[in-house]
Amino acid sequence: MSLTKSFDSQQQRHQPVILLGASNLTRDFPLILRLLQASLESPFEIYTAMGHGRSYGNWSRLLSRALPGITKCEIWNALPEKNTEARQPLALLTDIGNDLIYGQSVDAIFGWIECCVSQLQEIDARITITLLPEASISQLSSIRFELTRRLFFPKNQTSLTDLKQKVQLLNTRLSDLAKRDQIAIVETSSDWYGFDPIHYRYSQRATLWKTILSYWDSPSVKNHSIQNRWFDFLYSFYHLQPTTKRQWGKTYHSPQPTRILEDGTHISVY
Repeated sequence: MSLTKSFDSQQQRHQPVILLGASNLTRDFPLILRLLQASLESPFEIYTAMGHGRSYGNWSRLLSRALPGITKCEIWNALPEKNTEARQPLALLTDIGNDLIYGQSVDAIFGWIECCVSQLQEIDARITITLLPEASISQLSSIRFELTRRLFFPKNQTSLTDLKQKVQLLNTRLSDLAKRDQIAIVETSSDWYGFDPIHYRYSQRATLWKTILSYWDSPSVKNHSIQNRWFDFLYSFYHLQPTTKRQWGKTYHSPQPTRILEDGTHISVY
């Protein structure tokens, strides 16, 4: 019992970092990790719910793999309780637009985000939310939209006009939420995107993640010369197994943390 208490006590001294998102977060996770290690005091206790095509509210599928909605996954049972003696948890909500392409209403998506924010505020987390890529979507032609929709969301028949309206409305509601609850909001730049209007451009990833993470009251993060690496997208696939997933109709469970780094950082994936 004493060993367990000692381990739990040590974990509570680690910086809690909570990352919620989908494909951009999943693909760039190693870059984000390098930025955190360079700009904040490690080790960290990283809790993340991410995955390509991830929904904030419902089960989502990519090829043969399915993951539970972020609001319904086990991360909320794993987060540390509020502790005034520990370092303040840092939380990021990003990749919010997937659910619009899945056909979900603005009310439903906003409700899921409010649910996440409420639970993060219970542990006094410093919260940052990235808005949907309104500038990028507004410049989207019908041809580019159809190519993107058919490539990433072939079963959804959302129109471009409907998507633009919903993106604008959801961004407005997220901004209003931030004003009410003192949450940092990051407006995405059209420069962050190329032909693909929803995934970050390779050449911009290091710069934009420095911008996003600096909203955690960590301006020094912009001073680090961290480089993006083309093979970063393989990291999550090979090293970060979520606690629950469905593959070919069978449910799999993986113990957490799924990875412990040399500096003592724990990474738990839900």
